[in-house]
Amino acid sequence: MNEGAVRDLAAEIEALVARAGTHPVWGYAHCLRVHETARSLAREEELDHDEEALFLAALLHDIGLYRAYNLREGRDHAERSASVATRILRDRNFPEGRILLVADAIEHHPPGRAPGSSTESLLLKDAVILDYLGSIGLARIFAMVGLEEDVPDILAAFHHAQELRRRLPRLLRFATSRRIALDRCMEMDRFFGSLKDSSRGGKLL
Repeated sequence: MNEGAVRDLAAEIEALVARAGTHPVWGYAHCLRVHETARSLAREEELDHDEEALFLAALLHDIGLYRAYNLREGRDHAERSASVATRILRDRNFPEGRILLVADAIEHHPPGRAPGSSTESLLLKDAVILDYLGSIGLARIFAMVGLEEDVPDILAAFHHAQELRRRLPRLLRFATSRRIALDRCMEMDRFFGSLKDSSRGGKLL
């Protein structure tokens, strides 16, 4: 597959995700942010990587959560997403070796899961973690209210955000990621303090 065909494929996949990825937390905008963050990390860390594979992994890493692809199987969303991505890319004759690279990055992207073996996997994983932090992370977490079983209300979202702020920064692999996380955690801490002051320590949420 020549580079022109790869670019056409990437554009086709992006259009597919733009249509299907309407979820406010896991959708198309989240995928684009994750890709931009991953590219920035690669640049700052001076890492050689397969840019097209990274882009496709970022676009497709949550596709197993979308209604059109949420298969009725017991596997978690990362495994579903890797399976769906593999099928989509094989149907479009993407090179098998690069499909494996994309699928590996997708399967290992959840923050609590062990990282994959590739640079692309590490970049995607750190970028996904960073999208849970800072003002954008807070916006996503509060958008979960009523959509996720474990975030039924604003108080639950508040506690969930605090837990992610506490747990996620230590999982980051790159020095650049940790610097970004420090700034984003400071943003979150200011928000937490303001929200506590405005709600009697959370009692009025």
